[in-house]
Amino acid sequence: MGKRILIIIGVFLLAAAVCCFFLNQKSRKEIHLRMTEIAEETLAAVPTDTPIPTETPEPTETPLPLPPTEEPSPEPTVISQLAPQDWQNWPELPDAIAPEIKAIYFEGLSEGNNPKRFSKVGDSNTMMPSFMGCFDSGIDTGYVLGPYAFLQEAIDNFQWSFSRNSRAARNGATAYDMDVYHWYEDDICWPYESALSCEYRLFTPSIAFIGFGTNDALLGLDRYEEHLRSLVEKTLSRKIVPILYSKADDLEGDGSFNEAAARIANEYHVPFWNLWRPMSALPNNGLRQGDVHPTANNISLCNFANEDLTQYGWTVRNLSALKALDRVWRLLNDLPVYGE
Repeated sequence: MGKRILIIIGVFLLAAAVCCFFLNQKSRKEIHLRMTEIAEETLAAVPTDTPIPTETPEPTETPLPLPPTEEPSPEPTVISQLAPQDWQNWPELPDAIAPEIKAIYFEGLSEGNNPKRFSKVGDSNTMMPSFMGCFDSGIDTGYVLGPYAFLQEAIDNFQWSFSRNSRAARNGATAYDMDVYHWYEDDICWPYESALSCEYRLFTPSIAFIGFGTNDALLGLDRYEEHLRSLVEKTLSRKIVPILYSKADDLEGDGSFNEAAARIANEYHVPFWNLWRPMSALPNNGLRQGDVHPTANNISLCNFANEDLTQYGWTVRNLSALKALDRVWRLLNDLPVYGE
């Protein structure tokens, strides 16, 4: 009985083991199949052919842009360098202004020089009231422009400079006188200040007429040239534009003082007003007999509408001076230029 039970239990255990074996095999087979499916799905997702990697092209260097082609700079204004020894044939009025002089002019304005003021630096022929004073006396009563109406703009711009008594103009003055210590007995000019420096400090002009030579003839050419050059340098150092001009007389006998003035104008590229030229067309160069002062119509020194321009030195001198002032002012400010 006990032996039979043991056999039954053994058979049962054997059957169970066989079943577990087959079940286990089935599970393994299912797992294998599933893994195979996953593997196939994975392989399907991966390209069969390994793609040849596309070569990344090396970046082509973008050439740096060439600097822009510079436009050629405009040619500088050519200032004719006429021969000083040929000063008699120089034009009455300057026809251009050197760029560096124009730059000095505008620097001066930025530092306080007045664009509506000019100063007179010279001897008795540069003094009030004869020299240009008429232009502050009103149309008809002081001057008649006649065919020179375009000059009214300059008269309006520089009003009250014409009739001002300059500290740098005096009877019998030489270039030396204006270049050294002043002679005034008042306290307006400072001690050890030249008449020229005093005038510029008090009036702050932007332009200055500078003319000597008549009285300098007694002192000699070298001294005249030395101090005229110094006056030009001091004027430029104040950022004021000097207008050098020739004289109508020839006391020295060879025109050497006017030649020296023309030479200095060339050296410093400053405007040159050749007063000698229009004066030389008048009888006796427009000067009184045996004198160095211009002839005058006792009624008017500035009537430009009648025959006075063919007879009187002061009439020609005042018109020519006004034209020179107008010309330089217009050239400095790039305004339209009129007249001769």
